[in-house]
Amino acid sequence: MSGFSDKGGVLHVDDVPLPDIAEQYGTPCYVYSASVIRDQFNALKDAMKRVLPADRQPLLCYACKANSNIAILKLLQTLGSGLEIVSEGELFRGLKAGFSGDKIISTSFGKNESEIKACLNAEILQFNVESPDELNNINKFAAEMGKTANILFRLNPDVSGGGHSKIATGRKEDKFGNTAQDIRTLYKLSNEMSNVNPVGISIHIGSQVSQTGAFKPAFEKLAELVVILRNDGYKVERTDIGGGFPIAYNDEQLLDLDAYARLVADIILPLDTQIQMEPGRYMVGNAGVLLAKAQYIKQTPSREFLVLDAGMNDLIRPTLYEAYHGVRSVLNHNTNTKTYDVVGPICESGDIFAKHREINEVNANDLVVIQSVGAYGYSMASNYNSRPLPPEILVDEDNICLIGRRQTLEDLIARENIPKWL
Repeated sequence: MSGFSDKGGVLHVDDVPLPDIAEQYGTPCYVYSASVIRDQFNALKDAMKRVLPADRQPLLCYACKANSNIAILKLLQTLGSGLEIVSEGELFRGLKAGFSGDKIISTSFGKNESEIKACLNAEILQFNVESPDELNNINKFAAEMGKTANILFRLNPDVSGGGHSKIATGRKEDKFGNTAQDIRTLYKLSNEMSNVNPVGISIHIGSQVSQTGAFKPAFEKLAELVVILRNDGYKVERTDIGGGFPIAYNDEQLLDLDAYARLVADIILPLDTQIQMEPGRYMVGNAGVLLAKAQYIKQTPSREFLVLDAGMNDLIRPTLYEAYHGVRSVLNHNTNTKTYDVVGPICESGDIFAKHREINEVNANDLVVIQSVGAYGYSMASNYNSRPLPPEILVDEDNICLIGRRQTLEDLIARENIPKWL
């Protein structure tokens, strides 16, 4: 991974040896490379610049559910990113990180009253609307607050995109979006409302989409609907074309960003709309590792288990999605390889990071990294088995910063209370 390299037989993040981080902050811990995040953002931005006119560049709105640490958000904000949020908590984080409301898009499913009002107070750029009832609520609360909300309607194009079924979002059986006919109806309803301003259409078909051609039918359906709505007499000023760009977990084919940009130029650009995009995993996924220590090597008649001090509470993706993550030793890169089941200490048979994985031989107390965890790693972590959440460290060349402290045992029970009658 860019940002993580072997220097003198020791795995580094940027210019910092990972053993130094383990010694200072302990294990397990999440470690992020700022240089990788910058490179990813600039690669996508530059691909758009090579193909699209200067005055038609898309607003890149980072999908912060991938990794919502406010230091990561601030880094992207300094690069010129916008923000895509899916909860009131993410709005709070984005504002704390320095994003202005006019660079924030709300795409959450099932927006509640508190969230809608918070977004209205922040004067966000727009709400991407999922249903008629949601539209009614946004109009109702905006009227109560004396505000007007810009809204886009999310189209479900019935296009499958992405890897695992649980991260595909554009099929007709998925909960997201509206049919084209429903959006025509919603546009009519919203134009009759006093406190919403319908300005466009959004789509998002899923994540880990590696083939440019997978976006084509979705873009074509969006473009077709824009023409229909304009023929109906409505304004369509914005198109939010989502994200879904893949990262490399196991030598997957990556998206040709220039080919993608040409597809945007061919289908979306002629619509003469403001263009928005929502990259998330793409920005941060390969920027992070979970640094762990080998606790034990357990030999059974059928397996050799490499038991780490990190567990599925720290990284649930392998258990939840059967996701592949690279595993490698921090030292011992010239030793013989062995085949392990890489597991954690959680009291679950599903607490497995990798099965039958061949890596350099590891001994107890050796350091190991689980790779490509910058997206949906810490953000999906939990206190299962009453395990404190690990710290997060951001490295930028030779600069190191603790951007999220390790939870203490007292933190685990800080919100709990024993009734007086017990």
